[in-house]
Amino acid sequence: MSGDTNSSEPRDHARMPFGDHLEELRVCLIRALAGTAVATIISLIFAKHILRFIITPAIIILHAHGERAELLALSPQGPFILYLKVGLLSGLLVSAPWVMHQLWIFVSTGLYAREQRFVTRFAPVSVGLFAAGVSFMFFIVLPIMLNFLVEFNQGFKLPEIKPGLVYRALIPDSALPPAPTDVQLGLAIPIVDTPPVDPPVGAAWFDNQRGTFNIQSTTGTLATSRLQPAGSARAISSQYSIQDYVSMVFGLSLGFGLAFELPVLVAFLAATGLVSTTDMARARKYVILGIVVGAALLTPPDPISQVLLAAPMCVLFESGLYVGRIFERRAGTA
Repeated sequence: MSGDTNSSEPRDHARMPFGDHLEELRVCLIRALAGTAVATIISLIFAKHILRFIITPAIIILHAHGERAELLALSPQGPFILYLKVGLLSGLLVSAPWVMHQLWIFVSTGLYAREQRFVTRFAPVSVGLFAAGVSFMFFIVLPIMLNFLVEFNQGFKLPEIKPGLVYRALIPDSALPPAPTDVQLGLAIPIVDTPPVDPPVGAAWFDNQRGTFNIQSTTGTLATSRLQPAGSARAISSQYSIQDYVSMVFGLSLGFGLAFELPVLVAFLAATGLVSTTDMARARKYVILGIVVGAALLTPPDPISQVLLAAPMCVLFESGLYVGRIFERRAGTA
């Protein structure tokens, strides 16, 4: 009998005065801010390496599709501001599990002993799920999403330039495309499958494997430019602002990290008795609707990333129900 009472009553410090609760909140906030500050300082030190890591998926996808494999800085101070932004956002992202842990500590002071045991067990799980969500986004969702968007842009082919009468009246003849003529070409550029070893200064060749035109400069460096087939000229070129790209990556990372906390939330509601798994299962269709709407809000407006977030969230919701039923059965047999 006493065991049941101890498992259902709050611990002594849960009954602390209001002032002590405020003191507990102050301590948790200080710890959370200190952890965030340390993570931010470390992130600022390695911000360039972090930025190189973040832009790698975009560079790989752009290069694979024959686009310019670079991101654009649209203002003179943009790269420096981005450096600070990457350090700050990386610090916030890395310290997010620590901040959530401090939040759990404060919340647990007002929970029953059984609920506190749940927090103790699932706090590490919560951190792992957040990291899993960020990793799933970066290594799976981001490449698939970028590949879809670049291919979509390349679907807009460049129209054939044949000016009509109105254009010919408006545009000088020198600006119009000349008619093709039959001329003899005297210059031939070597086409190679492997780059030459130690080419002389001024040597030029076309790399058939990489699709690049190359010239060996007087400084000893190789100047190269990627070419595209004339028949596949595109009306839209995929060139991304580095500021917009980094903001999108961090926004998606936070969204996926929080979304992957869904099973912990479901299991917590069931373990505390706030909502039974039966009620949550009955409301499954409304939960799925909420997941779809949430995925649409957390991701860019493309169907690929929305599906890649909504599908795992549905699986995570069912996983939370499974764990919640285990807690309910244990509570019923206690």
